Amino acid sequence: MKVTRLLILTLFFVAAPQSTLAWHDTGHMIVAQVAYLKLSPAAKARVDKLLIPAQGRRPLIHLCAGYYTPATCEKIYDPVTIAVWMDDFRGDSINDEYDPWHYINHKPFFDGVPERGSVGPEPVNVLDRINWSMNSLRKGTGRDKTDAEVLGFLYHLVGDVHQPLHATTRYTAAQKDGDAGGNGFPLKMPEEAGIRNLHSFWDAAGGAFGFQSPKRPLDDAGKARLLALAEEVMKAYPLEANAAAANDLEPLHWVEESNALGRAVVYKNIKEGDTPSKAYTDEAQRIARMRLALAGYRLAGVLNKMFAAS
Repeated sequence: MKVTRLLILTLFFVAAPQSTLAWHDTGHMIVAQVAYLKLSPAAKARVDKLLIPAQGRRPLIHLCAGYYTPATCEKIYDPVTIAVWMDDFRGDSINDEYDPWHYINHKPFFDGVPERGSVGPEPVNVLDRINWSMNSLRKGTGRDKTDAEVLGFLYHLVGDVHQPLHATTRYTAAQKDGDAGGNGFPLKMPEEAGIRNLHSFWDAAGGAFGFQSPKRPLDDAGKARLLALAEEVMKAYPLEANAAAANDLEPLHWVEESNALGRAVVYKNIKEGDTPSKAYTDEAQRIARMRLALAGYRLAGVLNKMFAAS
């Protein structure tokens, strides 16, 4: 089955058109936009109910420095921007407990050093939390606000698990404790790119959409741009042509795919301290576009199945 899934994935590795504007905010919102375009009417109605407030009502999810008012709340969320909510509240020590939610040390990559059976995933990890989110929404929490928050977790984590370095860590003689999914793998990049390591290079989709995230709240131009980018990756990797992979809704398989890509592609043809070559960058961008499209299709598939009777 694993071989079959990897063969299916190779169908995604076709030439994709280049674009200019990151699995940072942009990448996550592309996943959400692709998913939104593929929601069934019932699933869309439930997502809209949780994430689009009625006229005059405040949204169920928002981040405000003080008491909520539409004029002063700096971050509110809709079915596209909800995908970055988990990153928005990172960086505060009170939320450190959520950090392990974003990744999994699946099948550690021992590069030139003996394998160590003591190394492996933490009990709480991205796979564990995706399954928890799906099960919680399937049953329903009994409260719309809590459902909206769990939905926000699911949106973000499905995006994260499709980034190869959120499921792969390399161990070497120099890094016996691992490189934390490429965070300890330095790269040499232009200052303006803001990229310091292999992980951030892949989080930014290899620069497929530029290295700067769009300003939020999104204006009409920003919304149009995200829609165009979502349509671009969908055109490059159509759902109809890749239905077998897109319809695989088992989160463990998503982890296994990312880990396989990490081993076979991400850590190949690049050394610590390198500037990524054009060939490496082109490959990273192709894979990133493929994974973003796939994440969006799968997220929609999960939500369509979950909210079929909404």
